[in-house]
Amino acid sequence: MLEVRRLATLLATLTLALAATACRGGDDGDDDDDAPDASVNPDDVSIYDIQGSLPVDGSSINVRGVVVTAIDNYGSRRGNIFVQEPDGGAYSGVLVYGADLEQVADLAVGDLVDIEGAVKDEFALTMDTSGRTTTELVPPEGGSISVVKVGDGTLPDAEAVDALTIGQLATQEARDDEWEKWEGVPITLANVSILTSLRDIDEADPTFVEFQVTGPMRVDSSLSALIDPATPGDCLASVTGIGDYFFNYKILPTSASAIVAGGSGCPVQEESEEACADSIDNEADGFADCADFSCQALDACQTDTTVMDVQMGTVTGTVNLSEVVITALSRDRKHLWVADSLTAAAYNGVYVYRGSMAAELGVEFVIGATVDVTGGVSEFDVNPQQGDTLTEIVAYADQGGAVTFVAAPAGTPTPVTNQTTMTLGSITAGEPYEGVLVQLSNVEVTMLPGNDRLTLTDASGSVVADDDIYDYMGATYPVGTCFATVAGVMSINLGDDERRLLPRAATDLVTGGTCN
Repeated sequence: MLEVRRLATLLATLTLALAATACRGGDDGDDDDDAPDASVNPDDVSIYDIQGSLPVDGSSINVRGVVVTAIDNYGSRRGNIFVQEPDGGAYSGVLVYGADLEQVADLAVGDLVDIEGAVKDEFALTMDTSGRTTTELVPPEGGSISVVKVGDGTLPDAEAVDALTIGQLATQEARDDEWEKWEGVPITLANVSILTSLRDIDEADPTFVEFQVTGPMRVDSSLSALIDPATPGDCLASVTGIGDYFFNYKILPTSASAIVAGGSGCPVQEESEEACADSIDNEADGFADCADFSCQALDACQTDTTVMDVQMGTVTGTVNLSEVVITALSRDRKHLWVADSLTAAAYNGVYVYRGSMAAELGVEFVIGATVDVTGGVSEFDVNPQQGDTLTEIVAYADQGGAVTFVAAPAGTPTPVTNQTTMTLGSITAGEPYEGVLVQLSNVEVTMLPGNDRLTLTDASGSVVADDDIYDYMGATYPVGTCFATVAGVMSINLGDDERRLLPRAATDLVTGGTCN
């Protein structure tokens, strides 16, 4: 969870609140809310008890004779340390956050230390609704932690953890229980596949990146630089680092050399009919059977359906949409919105995402044309989650997705015209109109929130228009501008958790009308 500290600036701009909860099970199956074992001595509490039955009640405790296993000296935030019981094993490690930097500067990995005046905390962001938390030792409110070297220790060997076996467990609860054992503990994952490319965690900090491997586990650069590039499909012989959790389970290597290439026997994609119907996440990538991209090319994993069924949540997996109508095209002409018919209606519109590397659609792909679409139904979200999700069809060509031209326009799509800004702008009430072509009448620009957005207001409320599709240059429409009509497809900005109307062309913005 060290990225929480390094994401401080980003989280502040999102006005996130921090919260602590106590919902973690211990090595004896007890919750942290349970009374501590009678053997717990506040002057020398074991990490096993901290990760287990010790309550989160603000009590000051001391932890003596534990081994420093990692020190955060990488990136913009430094000074946090991980410590472990010398005997090692499950539940033997913990993060120490907020120790005195001068004391930490004198430490080295392998030192035996005493920690005095610490308080157990269970950390999570309020938007993490999973119930999972990160156990850590923190200073008491208004106080400080003392970390003092008391001897030279022996760094325990990293524990071998079978990421594939854990990833194949039947339920998220079972997987959580297994990964939870290794939070704060040095572990090694052997013969794991790289599942994703390196991605930024914080755009403001280029050193802060991650990629995903079998488990699924995120390999995170909180403590060290990572291999570059991380190539999806490559087999790693091993990854060694500290187990961690922040929205996802993670492993934090302490050096780039802790990631060893040239593995063998890594999990293979599940793509046979048998593997795609066995209810097991065979490659432990977080997706089983027809939810896995590699299975979705199979006929058994494809469903002939409608846009309305997709938006109403009655189908999942890979879907085939036949002779649907294009209602909008993205500014770069790579992506599109489609509906079941020319006449717009609630739940009758969806975004089709073809991937950032997709080629532009041909000139025949215009508003009103009919197309066939094959792709996977997705509820897309940002990480960390901000609220709602965007229903979309993901049509990656290399994973069996396709958008195929059928016929030229037989007419012009007709928007929904009977809704208000209050409905369309609401996260809840506006859900039926996500992806749908709509039109508002007699709305006034009452704010310019920036980035060419327009706050459009009528007697009922407001909705924000955005220039994601058509670059209308917001300054062209100052506060007080009255529109006789504004049309566009409804979408959602996931970072702001805000529904937005996306005009498609100049003809969608008609000034005039009567505004109050």
